[in-house]
Amino acid sequence: MNVSPPTMSPNAQNNMDIRVSYEHSLASAPDEFIANVASQVVTNIPANMPRVLLPEFIANLIVKRSPAIGKIRNLRILG
Repeated sequence: MNVSPPTMSPNAQNNMDIRVSYEHSLASAPDEFIANVASQVVTNIPANMPRVLLPEFIANLIVKRSPAIGKIRNLRILG
């Protein structure tokens, strides 16, 4: 995975904003991937988060913030 450095949020010294793209399904049909999100900024990611854990952390954060989402696949961290 080609990962660009995350950008620091201008309003929070200890958090990052990271732009991602992904595909997702709905919670009512978790195996049917129906949406392709070309670009979304995910905010309030701890700046001390190890890079290896970023994809899983971001996917969990997206699902937590949007309960209608079932599963996320092909998550890519954009520059």
